Parts: sequence; C-alpha cells; structure tokens
Amino acid sequence: MKYILSCFLLICLCLTSCTSQKKLQTEIPFEIGKAISQQYVGGREESGSGTELRIPVSLLNTSDIEIKEVYFRGKKVKALVNTVDNEEMIIVRIPNNSPESSETSDLKLNTDEAVISYNENGEMKYAKVNGIKQKQPLIYKGAPKN
Repeated sequence: MKYILSCFLLICLCLTSCTSQKKLQTEIPFEIGKAISQQYVGGREESGSGTELRIPVSLLNTSDIEIKEVYFRGKKVKALVNTVDNEEMIIVRIPNNSPESSETSDLKLNTDEAVISYNENGEMKYAKVNGIKQKQPLIYKGAPKN
C-alpha cells in the first residue's frame, strides 16, 4: 500500500512541476520586427564586453502590456523599451560576465532565437523571437595614452 501511495505522490509531483514551464504564445498583442544582435568590446578594461540585442516592437495596447525580460543565449536580462529613430525598440545589453540563467535552459533556444516575457492584464506571457541577425562586432577605441 505504501508503494502505491508513493508512486501516486511521485506522479502528482511530476505533473505539477510541468506547469512551471513557460508557455509560448502563438498570438501576441504586439508586432515584432527584425531583431539584430551585435557583440561589443569596450575600449577600456572597465568598459566590459558583451552582446547588445535590439528587437523592434509595435505595442498596440501599451496600457495593458508591460515588457519584463528577455531570454537570450542562456542569459536573462531586464528589458527596456526605448524609442530609436521614431521606432519603439526593446534594447538589452548582456555583459559577458553575467551569470547563466537556469530558466533559459527550459526554453531550448537556438543562438538566433530569444524569448520576451511580458505582463498582459496581470498575467505573465512569453513570445518567441526568431531569426535574429548577427551583425559584425562593435569595437570601441581606448582612451589615448599620454
């Protein structure tokens, strides 16, 4: 009897743990443009290096939607929506020394894919971005030596 009860509890535990996985939305309330990523290297040691990701978005109902985070290449970063050249854009900078996120391993993303988390009417949802184009690295020059 204990064996059957133990098996039942184990199965219930497995089924409830699956609900914590992120469910990607097939229809999203905003449009996503062609995203680009670009490696950057600072001219000074303290400037650091990493990847900048730019995702153009057209938020249709900005009052109901709040962009939260971006999951990209094993890392999770807070997303900021800025206006660049009269276009709304999610821009994130991911330093090379930022830690890996265990949440991104559940998503099983390719190097040209990202996931945007957003809050819509109090409910957390996730949208996938495909075909992120990799641009040439941006290398900043260092300060002149006197």
